[in-house]
Amino acid sequence: MRFISSLVFVSVLFSPVVLAAGQDTDGDGIEDRFELLLKTDPKNPASKPADLDGDGIPDEYDLDMDGDGVDNWRDKFPRDPKEWGDMDGNGVGDTADGDSDGDGYSNTAEKKAGTNPNDPKDFPDQDLPVVDILPIPEVVTSREFDIRGMAIDTGVGIESIQATNEDGQVFKGYFDYANHFRVPVKLAKGENRIQLGIYDKANNQYKKVVLIKCVP
Repeated sequence: MRFISSLVFVSVLFSPVVLAAGQDTDGDGIEDRFELLLKTDPKNPASKPADLDGDGIPDEYDLDMDGDGVDNWRDKFPRDPKEWGDMDGNGVGDTADGDSDGDGYSNTAEKKAGTNPNDPKDFPDQDLPVVDILPIPEVVTSREFDIRGMAIDTGVGIESIQATNEDGQVFKGYFDYANHFRVPVKLAKGENRIQLGIYDKANNQYKKVVLIKCVP
């Protein structure tokens, strides 16, 4: 009796579903064990479970049913092999989305500008620095003078400040603190036309000609 009971136990434990592993009776690309589990006919090639990526694993058991290399639980579009992410959450996959990070700039524009189309905090900076130059006296009595003011850039930040006189001589500027800048220049006697240039890191340029009359 004990020997017979063992046979019954083995027969129940190793059901036909388990023993059929690797076998595909009807040659439809789906193993019999999956067909039996999903109640399709393993002897009829017209009766088989859905297999989106055609890898022989039915969708119900396939961890990556569309075969795009991204597991279903991480795939925003588990039934679309061309899409898996949706960075901006607008319901359009990143591959088809012209602005995948939703920052208002197209992927094409970002690539052209050298910014990351998949980072909403990294986008093309098209705005000039905002500059406020402190009033300049009508007449300056020293040949050395500091052009001063404030400069703010709401994009990627300011790269450099400089002033250029009519002879092409360039004077480098710097920030004293926070947004307050200073550009020390050397003046010629009489009227001086100084071009102030403030450049941001996206190469946007603020330029303004400053007139300074020097009477030493």
